[in-house]
Amino acid sequence: MEWEALEHTYTEKNNDWYASVILIAGALVAVEFILNNFLLIALTIIATSTFLLMAARNPALMKVQIRKNAIRVGDVLYPYQTLDGFSIIDYTPERRLLIESTRVFMPLIVIHIADNIETEDLHEELKKYLPEKELHESLPQLLLERLGF
Repeated sequence: MEWEALEHTYTEKNNDWYASVILIAGALVAVEFILNNFLLIALTIIATSTFLLMAARNPALMKVQIRKNAIRVGDVLYPYQTLDGFSIIDYTPERRLLIESTRVFMPLIVIHIADNIETEDLHEELKKYLPEKELHESLPQLLLERLGF
């Protein structure tokens, strides 16, 4: 089973969005300057720059493959031995496949499901290799998506 999906949900951002981020960062820098915390000023500037660059980046189109021994997402292969379970979440109008990994730095893998893939077929295919678990995306991740990141 395979399909193509975007790396993440992308929302077009207007100039007001960028101005709001810069304004908030500027206020933080002003407070940090009053507190004479120059290290935090540098970190705020670096973090804001990184945030703006990541927000402007268009998502890549990735090929997702469910194989007998692993799940392949783009160029990354996730063997079933390194995965603990899966869940299929239906956020109208999109659906997501959540996979729990044993990795420390990326314990939850989120994959968008294409419209031409039947959820029941995907569920049956994954159930052969992984147990189904009740998984949820983290609140910060959902909040960042809501803010358009």
